[in-house]
Amino acid sequence: MRQCAAISTLLLACALNGCAIPLSSWSSRSTAPPDDGAALDGRLTRCAALGAKPSADADCQNAWAEARRRILPVPPER
Repeated sequence: MRQCAAISTLLLACALNGCAIPLSSWSSRSTAPPDDGAALDGRLTRCAALGAKPSADADCQNAWAEARRRILPVPPER
């Protein structure tokens, strides 16, 4: 019983520590106010409507880069 409680405590501590690491990267983001994403959605919709030519459009490239930044985790700075 005592060993089970120790293992449970250790697992809980590891889980909390694992959650704290990704959350700390959010503080390194810019302090710009968050938007609702409607502008980015509109840009991505326009790029999708371009068919085969959106890869040459600079605005589409910027919109895709912004979408990746919002979806993928920020890599730690070195």
